[in-house]
Amino acid sequence: MPLVLEELQRVSPAAEIWWDSSPLDFPRWRNRFLKEAPDNETRDRWARQLDRFLCPGTPGASLVRGITTNPSLVAQSILASPDVWGREIQDIIRDQSMPDVESTFRLVYEEALRRATARMLPMWEASQGRFGWVSGQLDPRYMFDADLMLEQALRIARISPNLMVKVPGSAAGYEVIRRLVGHGISVNNTLSYTVPQFLACAEAVESGLGEARRRGVAVDRWRAVFTHMIGRFGANSDLRHEAATRGIDLTPADIRWAEVAILKRIHRRIREHGHPVKPLVSSLEVDDPATVPGTLSMHLEQSAGGAIAYTCKPQFVADVMRRDHELPAFAPDAIEQEVPAQVLEKLMWLPSFHSAYDPYGMSVDEFAHYGSFISTYAEVLGNTRKLLDFIAHRFQTMTDSAQPLLLSASTR
Repeated sequence: MPLVLEELQRVSPAAEIWWDSSPLDFPRWRNRFLKEAPDNETRDRWARQLDRFLCPGTPGASLVRGITTNPSLVAQSILASPDVWGREIQDIIRDQSMPDVESTFRLVYEEALRRATARMLPMWEASQGRFGWVSGQLDPRYMFDADLMLEQALRIARISPNLMVKVPGSAAGYEVIRRLVGHGISVNNTLSYTVPQFLACAEAVESGLGEARRRGVAVDRWRAVFTHMIGRFGANSDLRHEAATRGIDLTPADIRWAEVAILKRIHRRIREHGHPVKPLVSSLEVDDPATVPGTLSMHLEQSAGGAIAYTCKPQFVADVMRRDHELPAFAPDAIEQEVPAQVLEKLMWLPSFHSAYDPYGMSVDEFAHYGSFISTYAEVLGNTRKLLDFIAHRFQTMTDSAQPLLLSASTR
């Protein structure tokens, strides 16, 4: 039996499957997941499927074509291996002439990106830059400062030719996207949930490409993707609150349709206008058969046939593999099928959906006030603080043989 995601790829030739974690974490996750198999037959079947899932050293055999990371994922990866990374961090501290927590955080984050891009570089080279990209996200603390974001973006872009800079969907972020594309640097627009954000992204990308061509900057191995954080859109409580206020019965299936409707509209805009941006869906979810009967994952089933990249977190891969026997046949034209009219009419009563679905439903300055943006921003900041604290703790636990260090070079 083929992996669910392999079947999606088969009926969607322009689709791409990405891994939403460091490629270095895949072997450990694979071994842990296989131990959960209920019997030997299932374990062997899962093992065969995963043997062809992420194979950067043999690009032609790999289902996965790209990698997404972010400060949260990097923090989780490092915190999951405290012994290994603890020693690495101590070495990084010792190698600095004037170390402090912030400089060490930057070097640790860049080292994590360096290792991920090195793992995927053979795929990037074999595909002449089409696949093998690794998205490295900018520090969330800079999210509203274009100059600080640009400074970091230019620095991390030099780590490897297959690093794609992941830029937030704030007003400052779209200015950074324009300037990066003008330098021929590949970009991934993140913390994005809405059609207006997609249009801002497309405008920034197209303006940047114009600048690059005027300067004679090569863009033959350049790419741009727009991340629609599809599951996070519906997870935000605003839709449910607005429905309750209006006496609207909003079901889990309705929420899934809301998420899918935005993706379908973005995909249609790209097809009709030729924007040089590919939608990438993240925060994918499987559906509860008790509340959304007859589907395994509406996110997959309602977007099949599209030119879409799907970045899959480890838990999502595990969930679809456990339930692959439930998968209905993918319709190769599903992405073009309309949202049921009665569902769309219901959703249009909700301000949070209307402003996200209407191409002109919000201004650029309003993006950072949107509920899904705020909740994701808070989560990413929290995980960044955890990694900063882990590094700070390394300073405090340096052995007596280590050179004397202070928590901040500025206090010397």
